[in-house]
This record gives sequence, C-alpha cells and structure tokens, in this order.
Amino acid sequence: MANTFSQISLNIHQRLALEANPICITELADGGYLLNFNKDPHVIRLDSSLKQVWKKDLQAQTINYVNCMITASPDGKMMALSGNETIRILDLDANLLWALPHEPWGKFLGSPCAFSSDGQLIWFIIPGSSTMENDILYAVKACDYKVADTWMMDGNQDYNYMFYATPDNKAMIIEAAAGQDASLFYRVRLEDGKISCEELSQCHDRIMGSFSPDGREFVTAPHHEDGIELFSFPEITKTAVLESDELFAERNEYPTTDDGDSVEYVVLYVNDKTLLAFTRFGRLLLIDRESLSCRGELIPEGCEIRAYDMAGRPTTNPNAVIDYAGEIVTVALTKQHQLLLTHNSGEVRTYNLPETLF
Repeated sequence: MANTFSQISLNIHQRLALEANPICITELADGGYLLNFNKDPHVIRLDSSLKQVWKKDLQAQTINYVNCMITASPDGKMMALSGNETIRILDLDANLLWALPHEPWGKFLGSPCAFSSDGQLIWFIIPGSSTMENDILYAVKACDYKVADTWMMDGNQDYNYMFYATPDNKAMIIEAAAGQDASLFYRVRLEDGKISCEELSQCHDRIMGSFSPDGREFVTAPHHEDGIELFSFPEITKTAVLESDELFAERNEYPTTDDGDSVEYVVLYVNDKTLLAFTRFGRLLLIDRESLSCRGELIPEGCEIRAYDMAGRPTTNPNAVIDYAGEIVTVALTKQHQLLLTHNSGEVRTYNLPETLF
C-alpha cells in the first residue's frame, strides 16, 4: 500500500522587505530577531512582529570574505558578534560588554560564538597565528567573561567552524568544514574546568541539522551526495539512514529528463516524529521519523518552483524540462513553531505551521 502524500499550503503570516538577504538571522528569546548583511555594517533588531526595534552600525559586514556571525544567549540578554579580527559580546541594546581581538581569519573561514544550552558558557575558536600555531578553542564563562580553558584544534586556518548547542549543557558539537573537501565533527566538553575534545569520525562528511526536541538524537544532511543520517545522543551512534534514492523513489511531482531532485544541506526536526528536508529543487519535504517515508510537502505562499530547459530558459513543455529552481534561499524553524524563510526577492517571511504537525 502506497504511503499517503499530502501537499500542505501555508499562507504568509508576516513578511519584511529588505534590500538584501541577511547573512545571519538570529532568533531572540522574546520572539524577535537580529539580522546582519554582507556589505552593510548595520545590525537590525526586530520584534516578534518583524518591526524594527533599532538599527545600529556595529561593523557587522563581511570583510575579506569572512562573514560576521551573530548569535544570542538563551536568556536574550546578550549577543555575540564574531568578525574577521574580533570577538565581541554586547547587550541587547548593542552596548559592548567584552571583546577579544585575534589574528585575522583567512578568506571564507571563521567561527561564530556559541552559547551553551543553559547560557553559562560562551564557546568560540580563534585562528592560528603566523607562527604556525593551530586554531584555538575557547570556553569562556558568561557571568564574568573569564577564560575557563582553551584547547588546540587540529587545523591552522583550514576550516570554517560552526557550533551547535547540545542537550548536555557542558558540551557542544563543532562542525569543521574545508569547503568541498571535507566536513569534520567534534564533541567538545568542559568539565571540572578542563576541555575535552572527541573527534566524531562516524559523522564525517555530514552537515549538522538539529536535535530532536526530546534530545535523544540529531539529524544530518549530506555534505556531498548520499542521503539523510541520524545519530543518537549522547552515544553518537548511527540510528537510521534514508538514502536519497529511497526518499525520491515515488516523488514524481516534478518530472525531468535529466538529473532528479536531491537533498540540499538542510534537514531539521519539526517535532520528534517529523523531519523537514530542503531539496535542490526548492521543495520542503516532510519525512516520518519512524518509517523514514516521505509523507508530505509544505507549499509556502509566494515561493514558486520554475521548470527550465537545456538552454536555462523557463519552460512549460514537460518534455523539455531538465531542471527546476525555487525562490527560497534559506530555511529555519523557530521556537514559535513557525517556518522562517528568506526569499530571493530580499524578503524575510514567516509561516505558521499547522497544528496537525504538533
């Protein structure tokens, strides 16, 4: 018996037109957001209705191809800006609380600051120096900005790092990406004032998604091809695999004479029972966690997926279609059970998810 497949239409709940898509959209504890951009040094703070609270020049633009990454503490009292040459901690009115200058990052590299799940620790990596020291991991106490400990990483200006808070308040997962060459995973932990670092070889060449709400596992997307893989936490044992061919085996809604659809770099938990996968064609597929079958698709209002022919021109001739492209640029799920998208028109949009998903 074939699985039921439902296409779920979503109406735009809120929208905000911008001159450019943000580099970072950071969700705040009050339901608002912080935004920063590629060429603009300003940071914009929005409330939960996407109305501007303030706009300030915080020199948060991209410099030498190094993005300024913004994160926020769980309690909503602090934000962190990680730039080309400085780590800065500010309050939510953008007053500087603490700063740490460092050697400049190489092109396309960098590391954000990350707050632990309980907000007690701030984690970040600074680049190796010209004396050939490796990149250095820091764990800093959020209460007084004192360095709890440091750890020498494996690379020297080789990786672009990302941090992911875990259900363990003392631990973080680090994803170290070397462009298209490799993606490495580490679990770092601070206990009794000392950092430990464990390389997670079973997760190599994966892209971190998110933790399940119950904290028992996390999902990853492919770094190259392949499919979706899930890992238990805290054991970090592979619990399930959904190959790309299996996911798209019965998905004939977008036929093509050339390569079919594939999973992009985003797979997230909607809830403990449902995953959301963003695809190369721009689709938002819903996957049942237990059976790993594709059960549906979210259809956000105003996000068209167009068919293209061999010459790269839009076409309505089904026999000429070789590819599809959507208008969604980035995908996120908020704590308010909303879908948050950036659109290629330069808009930020939110959509309320149906209660049936929860």
